Amino acid sequence: MKIKNLGTILLAIIILLCISGCAGKQGYQPIDDVSNLEGRTVGVNLVWSADYMLSDREDMTLVRHNTVANLVMALRYGQVDAIAMERPFANEVMYSMSGLRIVEPSTATDELVACVNIDRTDVLEDFNAFASDFYGSEDYIELYDRLNSDSYEYHAVEPIGGEKILQVGIPTDCYPFCYYDSESGEFAGSDVEVITRFANEYGYSLELTGGVFSTIEMGIVNGDFDLAIGTFFESSRVDTELTGAVSLSKPYMQHEIVFMEIEDPDNVKVLIPFDY
Repeated sequence: MKIKNLGTILLAIIILLCISGCAGKQGYQPIDDVSNLEGRTVGVNLVWSADYMLSDREDMTLVRHNTVANLVMALRYGQVDAIAMERPFANEVMYSMSGLRIVEPSTATDELVACVNIDRTDVLEDFNAFASDFYGSEDYIELYDRLNSDSYEYHAVEPIGGEKILQVGIPTDCYPFCYYDSESGEFAGSDVEVITRFANEYGYSLELTGGVFSTIEMGIVNGDFDLAIGTFFESSRVDTELTGAVSLSKPYMQHEIVFMEIEDPDNVKVLIPFDY
């Protein structure tokens, strides 16, 4: 009798677990309103634009990750319901993985700025003037459209060279904003296009030094670079300028923040490995 009762209890537990499992799978619904993600967990990259832009949202729980690879794997394996990132990065993820979708419309907008050593007020003044003219121009619109397309195509700007030397830090792990092109052996990306246009217009010769974002940021603080460009955000201005050793320029490019979620759970595959 005891064995029979025990079997009945175990069967009941199994049924309850199955019901709970099915209910959990059915409980998640695709995002249909980007302004209301009540009860959802959303992954973001730590102190990237999406983190700043969504940190005040009370309708979701943010889960912060250090790398894009960790972020997309968290989505793939169900640790978060959705992820949020800048549209150019989201397009790259879509190119590199299957089974995902970008949720439209965008949920927020932010802007890119240059980071300038606090002592180079002349460089800051020149770049601010450049940014004011460039923002919204025909060249800006053309670059913006390429940057936000499904597949960004780099258009190299031929440097003219000038009498003034500008030491510039370029993060090489921020495709498509800036990266190292192994085929050409040169730096590439939308921000490389921007900084070359600036140098040509204001009489600078560029000396570009690549590295990871953290070393580039410290290079500005320590005075190794006059200017750094590549995923410095307007939304981070207060935190960045708290160091007292850097200034952020006027915005030179706008970008959107979008959510991504799994569209086809049976076809989520990593097509190209993420290493950043």
